[in-house]
Amino acid sequence: MFFNLLLPTTKNSLMKQLLIATLSMLTTFASTAQKPKEKALLWKIEGKNLQAPSYLYGTFHMLCPNDYSMNDTIKHLFTKTKQLFLEFDIDDPSLNTKMMKNMSMKNGITLKDLLSPADYDSVAKLFKAKTSISLDMVKTYKPFMLTSMLYPSLMGCATISFEKEFEKMAKADKMEVKGLETIEDQMNVFETIPYKAQAKMLVKTLYEIESGKAQMAEMVQLYKSQDINAMQGNIQGDSDLGKYEKVLLDKRNKNWIPVIEKEIATMPSFIAVGAGHLAGKKGVIYLLRKQGYTVTPIRY
Repeated sequence: MFFNLLLPTTKNSLMKQLLIATLSMLTTFASTAQKPKEKALLWKIEGKNLQAPSYLYGTFHMLCPNDYSMNDTIKHLFTKTKQLFLEFDIDDPSLNTKMMKNMSMKNGITLKDLLSPADYDSVAKLFKAKTSISLDMVKTYKPFMLTSMLYPSLMGCATISFEKEFEKMAKADKMEVKGLETIEDQMNVFETIPYKAQAKMLVKTLYEIESGKAQMAEMVQLYKSQDINAMQGNIQGDSDLGKYEKVLLDKRNKNWIPVIEKEIATMPSFIAVGAGHLAGKKGVIYLLRKQGYTVTPIRY
């Protein structure tokens, strides 16, 4: 199985690692609701007859160890909640099966159908050099999935995932881990972006790997400064991903709100999603405020 070439760990953990990397490539009162102006990653959700506050945290799906930090304030507030919500349930025992069913392009399309012979040969050599995986082994996979496999090269390190760390914390506290959407929902996002457009992004990432590293480093610094508005602006300004902000972020944010409302009314919840989902007039913070909740930043 080619995943064994990615990281020295279990297959289930490898699937989670790849899915989280995929997230990273993707990676906002009617008249009184406001877009968040504050620089913050951690937010308290109160009001609307909630019995106890819930918390919303913006993650950077994968970080180098030197950039990763789990603050004591986050840990403390985590223990005040009763369930963990991630973008999808990474604790789902059927995750591997569901993912494998949705990784390949439909109708027998392969990467060779999307690229010129010259580009395919060049991409194959670069991909093998960066991942140690033969492109022919994964040529049926959606190009976004292939781009996600380049994440360790873009980061330049063995990464740490907030999602996996929160999962460990939840298990230690015997908290249930749930998803705001299913893995099928998430994988289907890549069916709304043309395969050719995905292939173009893959080629660009490989051909411009050094500039990609610089852009990733810039995004990490914005994250560490807790500037969620600047992060959203960075996504909007991306010449490739910016065109698909509606399907990558906006539509998903809107779909999450009813789920969040239902669950936080039931019990205090800790909700951890990519920081790019928080800011803007279509971001999760604004949408919750629009529903009548008080959402306030917690700085640490």
